[in-house]
Amino acid sequence: MEESFSSSSPGENMEKPVEKQEASGRSASSEKALRTTLLAVLFQVSWPVRLTWQDIVEQLPFYGSSVRSTRPRAIHRDIKTLTGLPVDDLPAPDDTGLAAWCEAQHRLHRLAITCDRQGKTFAMAEPAFKIDISDDEARAFIALKNGFGPGTPYAGAVQQLLERWEWLFSEQSRKLVQRKGKRVARPVMLPLSPVVDYSQHGEIILLLDRALEEGAYVSFAYVPLTQSWDDEPVWHRHTEPYELEYRDGHWYYTAYVRDLNTFLDYRVDRIQPGTLSRDGDHFYPGVRERRGVHIRYWVSPMLARHGSLSARLRDQHVTMPDNDQGAMVEGYAKSLWWARRLLLGYGEQVKALAPGELVQMMRETVQTMNRLYEEEQ
Repeated sequence: MEESFSSSSPGENMEKPVEKQEASGRSASSEKALRTTLLAVLFQVSWPVRLTWQDIVEQLPFYGSSVRSTRPRAIHRDIKTLTGLPVDDLPAPDDTGLAAWCEAQHRLHRLAITCDRQGKTFAMAEPAFKIDISDDEARAFIALKNGFGPGTPYAGAVQQLLERWEWLFSEQSRKLVQRKGKRVARPVMLPLSPVVDYSQHGEIILLLDRALEEGAYVSFAYVPLTQSWDDEPVWHRHTEPYELEYRDGHWYYTAYVRDLNTFLDYRVDRIQPGTLSRDGDHFYPGVRERRGVHIRYWVSPMLARHGSLSARLRDQHVTMPDNDQGAMVEGYAKSLWWARRLLLGYGEQVKALAPGELVQMMRETVQTMNRLYEEEQ
C-alpha cells in the first residue's frame, strides 16, 4: 500500500487546539481532527464526482452549522489543512501545471484537491492513498476491461467501475497492467460478445432490471422470433417480471403471464424500443417459482466416459449404466424450448427420452435439418 497523505507538520496550517469540552464529550480539537479526516475520506471515495460545499454538508454532519452560513468557512479551513493552501489559491482542474503541482503535494504529504471556481466544486486530482495489485489481479483487470466491450451486459457501468478502480492504482500497478496487456498471444477473453448489438436496447435492459428490483409489472410491444422485425408487434400487458438473464449472446426476459398461467421467455432485442412501461401496481418478488419441465436424455459413451457432465439442469441427476453404455441424465429445464437448445448443443451425442413433447420436437428438428442437407438428385 502506497501512502500519500498525512496531516500537516505541527504549527503548519493548523488551527490552535481548543480544549473546550463540548456536550458530546469530545473537545473541539478532537472533533476537528475527526471532521478533517472524514473530509479526506469523502474526497477519496467520491471521485470522479466533484463536490459542492452543500454536498459535503449533506455527507458530513459535522458541518451542520455551515448550512446557515453564507460562506462555508469551516470547510474552507479544513481544505486548507489538507492541502496547505487557501481555497482561493488551489489550482483549477484544467491548469497546465497540475501534474507538477500534484507531484509536489505528494512529496509534502498533502492532498491534491482542485477547485472549479465557476461551479464552486472540489475534487481530488489524484488519490490520497494508492493500492498495489498482484500479477493475477492485473490479469483479471485486463480480462474484465477487454471482455466488457460495447454491447455486452452493463458495459458502460463496468467500464466506469474499472476506471474508478484504476484511479487508485499506484504507478507500479499501472505499469504492471500495461505490461500484462502487451502479451505475445491474445489476452484471456470472456465469452460475453452479444450476437446482436444490444447497445441500442440498453435502456430497456435497465428498466427491466429496475422492475425486477422493485417488483413492478411491465407492459411492452413484442415481435416474436417467428416473425419479421417489421411485422406488427403484439402487446403483452401487465407481465410479472421473474428473471433477466444473459445467455448465449442474448438477453432474455422471463415473465409470469397471469392470463395464461405460465412463464414466457422474451428476447430483449425483440421488444419494441420506446414501448416498455412500468404499471402502477406492484407484486412481491420471489413469491412464484418456475418449476420448469422435467426432461430425461441419453448421453453417448464418448461423453459419459469423462465421468462428469456439466450441470445444465436444475436438480440434475446422472446415472452411469455398466458396460460403457453411456449415461442417463434427468432434471428440470426452464422450458421445452430451452431443453431443445440444450440438446442441440451436444449434436449427435445425445438422444431425448422424455417427455414425449421434447422427443417430438427433436424429431421434427432433425427431419428439418436432414431435408436441408439432402443432396440434390
